[in-house]
Amino acid sequence: MKNTELLSQNLRLINHLYTRNLSRELSSIDANHHFEVLLMLAKQQKPITQNQLAELLHIDKSRVAHIIFSMEESKIVLVKTNPADRRQHLISLSPNALKVIPYIEQKVMEINELANTGISEEKLIVFTEVAEAMMQNLTKNKTGKNPPTSGQ
Repeated sequence: MKNTELLSQNLRLINHLYTRNLSRELSSIDANHHFEVLLMLAKQQKPITQNQLAELLHIDKSRVAHIIFSMEESKIVLVKTNPADRRQHLISLSPNALKVIPYIEQKVMEINELANTGISEEKLIVFTEVAEAMMQNLTKNKTGKNPPTSGQ
């Protein structure tokens, strides 16, 4: 059976609905929907560079720079020049952001529970395993080969 439906359509819709629910719950926090950045920074033991953050989030460096600039204006992250390499900027959470991390984590747990309602633990485990396998497959497929043309 041929399946020509894009997987990304369903995944994009899930992402949109999940993010919308989370943003609504966390509307009092001026993070411009970048709660994943806050949670990632909260996991760090020390300030990290923009490049390290980009790698952790799997997004490009210019996008991280834009996000960090916006979050710095909102006073939820601190950006300091690395004394060991003045070209680097070290990113950490502001004291205000540190205070709201437990609240964000609680709301994430609540939205996760909502999203998982009616789905067995076994199915959630399989979903996670399948999603990870797909990510690995798509990451490995960097052959750079062009698709065959209709004449082949």
